[in-house]
Amino acid sequence: MLKIGVQSKGILDSERLNLADGFEQIKNAGFDCIDLNLDVFLKNSELYQGEMNQFFEQDTGALRQYFTPYDQGAKRFGLTYSQMHAPYPVWVQGRDVQNCHMIGNVIPRCLEIAGFLGIPYVVIHPFKMQYRQACKEEGRQNLKFFQGLIETARENHVIICLENLYESIGGRLVEGVCSAPEEVIWYIDSLNQAAGEERFGFCLDTGHLNLVRRSPYETVQRLGNRIKVLHLHENDGMDDLHQIPYTFGRKAGDGFDWEGLLAGLRETGYDGVLNFETFPSMNSFPDSVKMDVLKTIAGIGRYFAGQIGADGQA
Repeated sequence: MLKIGVQSKGILDSERLNLADGFEQIKNAGFDCIDLNLDVFLKNSELYQGEMNQFFEQDTGALRQYFTPYDQGAKRFGLTYSQMHAPYPVWVQGRDVQNCHMIGNVIPRCLEIAGFLGIPYVVIHPFKMQYRQACKEEGRQNLKFFQGLIETARENHVIICLENLYESIGGRLVEGVCSAPEEVIWYIDSLNQAAGEERFGFCLDTGHLNLVRRSPYETVQRLGNRIKVLHLHENDGMDDLHQIPYTFGRKAGDGFDWEGLLAGLRETGYDGVLNFETFPSMNSFPDSVKMDVLKTIAGIGRYFAGQIGADGQA
């Protein structure tokens, strides 16, 4: 049976819970794994505004000391870290000083933290440049950036995962970097060839897939075992809402094609963690029902695991 994971955002960084209570809540809800959100320590809303903090300017020793309770807490409750999400965006046009800091300091520190905590996969957003410069330049700059991380990833026993992204242009949501399977294949295969080993993989984000109207079944079939981790969540096709699967529609089959996704994962032999990126559910529901919400998400995960099983039966 596949393992079920949930992101730490909204739980381990919650103002209503201490760290130990957060771990206990994840365990008692029925999850096996945690997706550690380092983006809560350097928020995207701040980065887009050109605001930086000093959290990742701490040396390796200080960061290890900070995350030691995270290591101890997970072990205490029998949980493992299946993946990590690095802060993003790494690149913003016109912010040269910030970009250099993100590339040269923040992202390498994230890989070191992953190594310390034994996290096998780190999701790092590629640069979004094609609507500001050109697709060719976007590809060139992304290859340069990710190739520069190979040695640090290798030293920390980490596989870096690129993610499918969207962009908002002229008030419309459009495909972004790594939306097209052919582009993903080019990136992953080129980077692994440069590394001389499998050091790169792919994070398939179902919400982003829905926003750009890509078929989940066809996408999974095309990418196959390049998919190493998942961001499972749903939206209304207009905003990146990060809500619970099956919550958009009036009847079974409405909304995102979950059954197509599961069929694709089953047929390609996906054996990773079923990880839910549903943090708004921990923000939008009243405190008294948050535990029930988490249990519901974990229950959907178990249904997914059953469908992906060899006989496709829950």
